[in-house]
Amino acid sequence: MASIATPIDYPAGDGETICKGVYYTPAEADGPLPVVLVCHAWDGLLQEVHDKAQALADEGYIAFAIDVYGNGHTEDDFSRLGETLGPYLENRALLLARMRAAVAAAKTIPGADTDRMGAMGYCFGGTAVLDLARGGGEDIKGVVSFHGGLDGNDLDNPQTISARVLVLHGDADPLVPPEQVTAFKREMTEKQADWQLHAYGHTVHAFTRPAANNPDFGAVYNAAADRRSWQSMLNFFGEFF
Repeated sequence: MASIATPIDYPAGDGETICKGVYYTPAEADGPLPVVLVCHAWDGLLQEVHDKAQALADEGYIAFAIDVYGNGHTEDDFSRLGETLGPYLENRALLLARMRAAVAAAKTIPGADTDRMGAMGYCFGGTAVLDLARGGGEDIKGVVSFHGGLDGNDLDNPQTISARVLVLHGDADPLVPPEQVTAFKREMTEKQADWQLHAYGHTVHAFTRPAANNPDFGAVYNAAADRRSWQSMLNFFGEFF
């Protein structure tokens, strides 16, 4: 199935930053379609994210590749990892505001069924979509985190989580240690979330990213986990979309 890519500029909510996303619509769309935000990893809205969004559109969704950083900013210097992520991981209110700005933009997409909205994200984007679920609201019905950070935030979040939650996790991910996984499970249970966590054995961080090959850092592509996690995501959204 072919899809149509449409650029969309939308305000970040701070009065000055413009985010530059792209949404993909099935070429033969028939009626309002569910829309899923696709959130990038630490390096921004690169072609890899566009490819994921296009593949999701091929499954019959409107896939909105969002720009958390704004101005279409991307990174290719790994030494700038901490500098790039720092403002958002140290200020989770900023991250949540950028995600909510993307939700607002998604509601303006022609043909989007705003009663059927979800979000998925990779690495940093996985953290971002989980914060969107933590932040409450009825707009987002479900979120999927691919090898994302699971640590909670210190925001004044609602005591319950209404969005369904699916975490796709590398069991040997050194960036998300077992104690963080345990704390996340406890948080989701205490907040009465409908949650799932699928752990892939012998799998580390960034397992969906074909270019990932840094064993010392703990980020290595795993084709089997990539394939299986994608299918799990489709099954998850298919339950209620």
